[in-house]
Amino acid sequence: MTQYNLEELKLLNQFLFALFIVADFALFLHFTNNIFPWFSLIGAAIGMSIIVACWTGKKYTLFIAALLVSTALFSIVYNWQTIVH
Repeated sequence: MTQYNLEELKLLNQFLFALFIVADFALFLHFTNNIFPWFSLIGAAIGMSIIVACWTGKKYTLFIAALLVSTALFSIVYNWQTIVH
């Protein structure tokens, strides 16, 4: 496997891991609460992004970006009925 393929797999793993973390936490919050606590989801994602950014610098920027974007997406998805109605 070439170095290019390894770098691409690392980027894909960063993206999928961030998506997996947020999806699982959002699903957990959805099942354990009657009203979806989107502040908890956003706060956890921002906190984790700050921690990862302080520890690693710019090495995992794709992970941080995917974490924040998927948090916004899942927050809208699980609050869709509240937003529309």
